[in-house]
Amino acid sequence: MKLRSIFYLMILSTMLLACNDKDNAEIGNDFYSQGEYQKAIDSYNEYLKLKPSDEIILYNRGRAYEELGQYDKALRDFKKVIEIDPKNESALLSFGKSYFREKDYKNAAFQFEKAFKLNTSSSKSALLLARALHRDGQVEEAMEYYNIAISNDNKNGEAYMYRGALKIFLNQMSGGCSDIQKAKNMNTEEAESLYNQYCK
Repeated sequence: MKLRSIFYLMILSTMLLACNDKDNAEIGNDFYSQGEYQKAIDSYNEYLKLKPSDEIILYNRGRAYEELGQYDKALRDFKKVIEIDPKNESALLSFGKSYFREKDYKNAAFQFEKAFKLNTSSSKSALLLARALHRDGQVEEAMEYYNIAISNDNKNGEAYMYRGALKIFLNQMSGGCSDIQKAKNMNTEEAESLYNQYCK
């Protein structure tokens, strides 16, 4: 009888711990969606004490660090996610963005290309790869990936805007302004000022 009671207590304790873990993860996600990034990190930290290899929560914590401008900590989380799952597209994109932010466009393009190869129908990956190539001076390759980004999603205003900017750089004014006009019609940030600067 005593052994049975101990057994039930152990099961109950395990269930309570599991519920608490789940609560910490969900609470962290709630805080994140409300813009309470430090509180989100605190909740994720509690969760990760018992499940340190949960790649979803590690990634979410990395994004929260990123929102707070704590890029080194964010990068550490993204790297850990990629170690756990080298095919995690979101972590590869975030890793690439950290290189892009540091103006290391070659390494940014390398990470974005890995993400794109995992999902060739992704407009976002193609756009980020195009932007890194564009900044690295690889204009033909950049144009190819801007085209892919638009082909994958013809409502990607950013892709139109940046492709338009590249066309203008290449003295293709008509095509460039047409792309920027499309981006402007989609209310893409910066498209109107770009249009006013080059196309009026």
